[in-house]
Amino acid sequence: MGNIHAQAKSDAPPHDPFMAAPELDLSANDKPAREERPVSNNPGSFEELPRKTKEVIATPFEGCKFTWNKLITERFTASHTINMSAFKPANYKFGATYVGANKIGPNEQYPILISEYGAGMIQFQGIHSFTKEVQAKAVIHATDKTFSMYQGDIGYKGEDFSMQLTGVNASIINPQGIWVAHYMQRLTKSLSLGGELMFQHGMGARNAALTLGGRYKDKNSEFVVKAGEQGTHLCYYHKGNEQVACGVEFEYVKQIGESVTTFGYSVDLPKGLSQFKGSIDSDWSVTGVLEKRFELCHSVSR
Repeated sequence: MGNIHAQAKSDAPPHDPFMAAPELDLSANDKPAREERPVSNNPGSFEELPRKTKEVIATPFEGCKFTWNKLITERFTASHTINMSAFKPANYKFGATYVGANKIGPNEQYPILISEYGAGMIQFQGIHSFTKEVQAKAVIHATDKTFSMYQGDIGYKGEDFSMQLTGVNASIINPQGIWVAHYMQRLTKSLSLGGELMFQHGMGARNAALTLGGRYKDKNSEFVVKAGEQGTHLCYYHKGNEQVACGVEFEYVKQIGESVTTFGYSVDLPKGLSQFKGSIDSDWSVTGVLEKRFELCHSVSR
């Protein structure tokens, strides 16, 4: 499989680096195939409230990217990624994904181990579900000589609520780093409310910030609001049909006193194995991303 992307401008909207969960630059097929999940009353995590809106907004970058995934066995996948740009040197990344045999549910298997190496950095992510309710995740970013970032999550999912504790570059013995606690509660079929408390300790200073938020959704759309001491975040998502979806995002960051509004849409072309995402924001940054998937014949040894 390969992905080809193109875009018009690379200036991304401002965001809070402490609230954004680090992600590995791997394609969706590096993750295990999942069947459609059964209907659940769990509201999901607080940090994933804007996820649907962000998925339809194009992520800007310069140039193009090619990714090739090779299924080695039914549990092990290797990937090769080449990024090319006119503004910075081309780079190559090698990735590997392993999916364990521990079945938590009909469509969930753990542990999941994902690693990637390239451009002088190693990235590792491990996810394991001890039970249907308790899940843990670890993320490590390291350069050739030192660890640049490490993060650990532990979460619990109840029937109609979820809670999670996250530590970023954190230490209990020598108090430092960032600790974030999330809680989300489903009140009705359409309405869920929750909150997030972040505590940062380091460089001789201590800071705490509280954010409250909620989500209202129906069959084809949802509205999300998050507001607190760090700023305000509003999202609206609407699914037109199986191929077309759009979203609007407003984000105000209090620390820098700036705001940006972004409109985005995505169009799936299943016959052409392609997806196009486009967006425009209030800073007149226009972005377009085209992803093309190529199906290649392969054999799997058992």
